[in-house]
Amino acid sequence: MAGVLNVSDSLQEFRASPTPLAAYVHWPWCKAKCPYCDFNSHASAPREQDYLNAVLREFRHFHDHGVITPSQKVQFRPTHSSLTSVFFGGGTPSLMSPKTLEKLIIGLTEIAPPEPDMEVTVECNPTSFASPVEAQQFFQDLKSCGVNRISIGIQGLKPEWLTFLGREHSVSDALATLDAAQSVFDNVNADVIYGLPNQDIADWRELLHFLADRGLSHISAYQLTIEPNTAFYTAVRRGAWEPLDSDQEHVFFEETRQILRQHNYSNYEISNFCKPGKECRHNLHIWRYGDYAGFGPGAHGRLHTSPRDVLATRVLKHPDSYFRAVEDISRVLHVTELTPAEAIQEAFFAGLRLAEGVDMDSLLKHSPEALYKAAIDTDEVAFLISKGLLKRTRSHLHLTDAGWPLLNSILQRILRPLPLV
Repeated sequence: MAGVLNVSDSLQEFRASPTPLAAYVHWPWCKAKCPYCDFNSHASAPREQDYLNAVLREFRHFHDHGVITPSQKVQFRPTHSSLTSVFFGGGTPSLMSPKTLEKLIIGLTEIAPPEPDMEVTVECNPTSFASPVEAQQFFQDLKSCGVNRISIGIQGLKPEWLTFLGREHSVSDALATLDAAQSVFDNVNADVIYGLPNQDIADWRELLHFLADRGLSHISAYQLTIEPNTAFYTAVRRGAWEPLDSDQEHVFFEETRQILRQHNYSNYEISNFCKPGKECRHNLHIWRYGDYAGFGPGAHGRLHTSPRDVLATRVLKHPDSYFRAVEDISRVLHVTELTPAEAIQEAFFAGLRLAEGVDMDSLLKHSPEALYKAAIDTDEVAFLISKGLLKRTRSHLHLTDAGWPLLNSILQRILRPLPLV
C-alpha cells in the first residue's frame, strides 16, 4: 500500500503488497451557503485558475515527495498499485469548467495508474446551469473528459422544503438537471434530506417512489442534522423551530428503507441505496478504511504506513490561506499519526455504517488482542449481540436491522475512551 524510508521491516514488507488509492478533490465555493451545511464551502467568487494551479502543485508534490510523518521526520512515499476512484466534492464542483476538471483528472492519473474502470464522480447543483440545454452540454463535456458518475443535490421536490433548506433552485430546476444527467450518464445519484419540521411522511413516500421510478442508479437519503456553526444551529438554539424527535426520525428512516427496497435498491450503507452493482465505489473504499488522499482546501485523507499505522492528513481549510501557503507546498498539509487504537476505532466508526459491517478477519490479523480490547469494549459488543443489535458472521461484525437506527448509540457504547496523547 505504501512505503517509507528508513523504517521498520514490517513496513517494508507491507510496501511489497500495494493496494489501490482513492482521491478526493475539494472545490470550496458555492453560490450560496445553505443553513444546514457545515462543509468547507464559501459563497464568494471562485478563483478557478488559481485553484487549478494550486491543486496541480499538490498532486505533483504528493507524487514526488509524499508526506512528512510528524514523529519520524521522514518522507512517506506512497506506492499505491492503482487509482480506483476520484471524487470531486464541495462546495459546488459543477461551478468548475469541464476543461479544469479534465486537467485535474489527468493530473491525478500521474499519481498512480488509473484502473480501467476507475470511478470518477462530480457533485452537481441545479443552480449551476442557466438552462436545460446548458446542463446537457455540461454533462456531455464531463463524460468526454472521463467522468462516469454524477451526484446531484436536489434535496427535495416540494417548494416549501427547498425554501426551508435555503436552496436556490426550484423543483423544475432539479427535474431538468436530473433529466439532463440521466440522458448522458447511466450512473446518477440524487441527494435528498428528510426530517424537516412539519414534513409529511406521505410527501416523503411520494418523493422516494418518484425518484425510484425514474430509474436512478443511486439515492442518498440523509436525515437533517443540526450541526454547530450553521444557521440552523443558531435557529434551534433560539427556539425558532424544533428538530424531529427520535421516534419521528425512526419512522422516516424505516419508511425510506422499506420503500427503496421495494424498488430493488440495496441499502448498502446507512444513508445510501443503490441498484445492483451501482454502489459509490469511492465512498465504499473509504468506509472499508482503504487509503485515500485529499486535495484542495479543507480536504482530508487517510494513508496506511503499515497494516495498523495510519496517517491522517488535512489540507489548509480557507481558500485564501490555502493560496498563500501553496507557494511553499509543505505548509499546505497538516499530518497526524493516529495511534493504532485510534485507527481501530475509525475502522469501526466507518465500517459499521455498512450493511456488510467491519471486516474483523482483517482487523484482528494485524491487531494484538490487547490493543483491540483497548479500543473496543468487547463485553459491550457481546451484550449487543445477545440483544440482537449486532451480529457476528464468519468474517464480519455488522448491525442488524434492529441495530441500524441505533448506530450512534451503539458506537458510543463500544468505543472506549482513549487517553490523550
